[in-house]
Order: sequence, then C-alpha cells, then structure tokens
Amino acid sequence: MNPNMAFYAVNTKIATKKGRILSKGDWNKFVECGSVEQLADLLKNNVEFAKAFKDADSSESQRVNLETILGKFRRIEVENLLHYFSGDYKEFLKTFLVEEEINDLSLIIRKLSREESLDGIKDRFIHSELFETLDFDDLLTATSIDQLSKKLKGTAYYSGLNNLTKEDALKRDFHIEMKLYMAYYRSLFDRAEKLDKEDRNAAKEIIGFKIDLLNIQWIFRALKYYSISSEEIFIYSLEGGKIIDYSKLKKLCYSQSIDEFKGMVQDFLKYDLFKDLNDAEMDINVVIDYYMFDYLKTKKYHNIGIVISFVYLLDIIVNDLTSITEGIQYNVPKDKLKEYLAFNI
Repeated sequence: MNPNMAFYAVNTKIATKKGRILSKGDWNKFVECGSVEQLADLLKNNVEFAKAFKDADSSESQRVNLETILGKFRRIEVENLLHYFSGDYKEFLKTFLVEEEINDLSLIIRKLSREESLDGIKDRFIHSELFETLDFDDLLTATSIDQLSKKLKGTAYYSGLNNLTKEDALKRDFHIEMKLYMAYYRSLFDRAEKLDKEDRNAAKEIIGFKIDLLNIQWIFRALKYYSISSEEIFIYSLEGGKIIDYSKLKKLCYSQSIDEFKGMVQDFLKYDLFKDLNDAEMDINVVIDYYMFDYLKTKKYHNIGIVISFVYLLDIIVNDLTSITEGIQYNVPKDKLKEYLAFNI
C-alpha cells in the first residue's frame, strides 16, 4: 500500500458516504418536493448534504442560494478526503478544488464584463478558502476586465486570460470557460505523473474518459449554438482523452452536421450516447452525466481511482440536485423530472 494513501480507511469512508448520498428513498422524496424550501429542509436532514448548510443563512432557500450551497457540497467532501493523504497524493487531489475556483473566477469575470457591482458576490463563492490558489480579496478590488487580467499575472490562469477583453467576456463565454479548463486539466495530468504507476494509470484512465465526454459536450454545444470555425472548435478542445485520440477528436471537430457528429460519437464510443433523447428536448449535460454515472458504476478500483470516481460522482449528484431545484421552480411534472437525472431512481 502506498504510504501516501490510506487506502482501506478512505475506501470505507467513501462507501459510507455513497450509502448516505445515494439513498433512493431520500431521492424519491427530493423529487416529490413541492417547494425549494422543502427540498432544502430534506437536504439538511441528510448527514452528508447537511455539511454544506453549516454556514448558510437560514433564509437561503431561493434557487440561486440553494445552488450555491450545493456547489459548496462537492468542495467540502473533497476537503474532508484530503485528511487521508499526504505528499504528492494530497497535492494531486487538491487540484480537483480548482474547479470551484474556476466557478468563482468566472462569476467575477461575468460581473465585470457587464459592469455590475461586485458587492455581495462573496456570498456566492464556493471555492476552498483553505487551499485557494488565488487571492480573491485582491481580485474583488478590480473594477474592469483589464485590471482583473493584470491581477492574475503569475497564476495558472494568466496565460489563458491575459488578452481577455470586455467584449470577449460578453460575447465569448465559451472561450473563457474552455481556456480555464485547459489549464485545470493540464494541472491534473502534471500532478498525476508524480503518483505511483498503478495510481497514475488509474488517474489517467478516469480523467481521460471524463475529458472524452467533456469534448463531446463542448463540440456538440459549439456545433449547435456557436458560429465558430471547426479549427477554433479544435483549438479549444481538451487534450488527453482516453478513447478519443488526436485524430478522432479532429474528425469530431470538423463534423459538417449534428447528425454526422452523433454518428461518429457512436462509432468511437461503441455506444449511442444520444439514443433516448430527441432534438426538441436535447440536454447534453444530462446525457454526459448519465453515461459517466453508468461508467463509474461498472469500475472497481483498488487505488486512487476510488477517490477520483467519487469526486466525479459528486459532480453528477450536484448537477442532479440542481436539476431538481430547477424542476421545482418551473413546476416540471415529477415523472418528467426523473428523466432529467443521471441517477436512476
């Protein structure tokens, strides 16, 4: 057993957490809620979800506030798991907390690009204050996109955003998102290189599969919603996929239609990712999460893969709870709402 990884302890801990988080009895109650307040009360009664409400104001029950609380849930769970690791393993797992930083940095960028005040924005932050790599207090003193870019100098985000303009932030939000995630996944792979061979291989396999799905998601969105060239789609795609290598990725980026794209995805994955959804109701996020959830269920790891799989499961759970919140807000029929979830209840 690797001295940096308390495998048996963390395996038991995660198994216990999953049992609490994935209780079908609880989830059926979540879906049946008639209000966001009722959903929040049920979440507070769950040992795991309750942790995210610890520092929340009792009045925080509106959708935007509940979504912020749910965003904190993933971060809290990752922070708790870090206690079981040391050395390069802890540094590797800390990298997963960068995703919350990306969320909060993107929020600042959107506010500044719209010339909106940053007052009160800290209440919507979900990043880890224990392991933050950015000085958010300093970033919040920026009054323009240009000032923000200068404050990011010397950070991992600067190279992707150093030429960012207000117009870019307003009109090309995908540009910012992909630039940030490119830096994030480079860091994950770089730190995975320092793990023992078995753990390194498991990390590359799971993260590579996640990248495959993120690229499919990105290319689908680009083809369907953005008027950008195939070359630009390719430039903003992520490297390091498990199934979709450089050649396959380029073919997907240069698809001439959505139908051609979906056909190639099916050929590469040996699975019809889009089989149960029609074009009128297409939600690529649900499709991706469902497939990732199914993939994680079939894998049995006895290494760092246990933790990485759990982190990606947390992503899916947060997305599903957010979907339930939205469904309650818009009075989506309960049977229909269940179809929008990756977790099959």
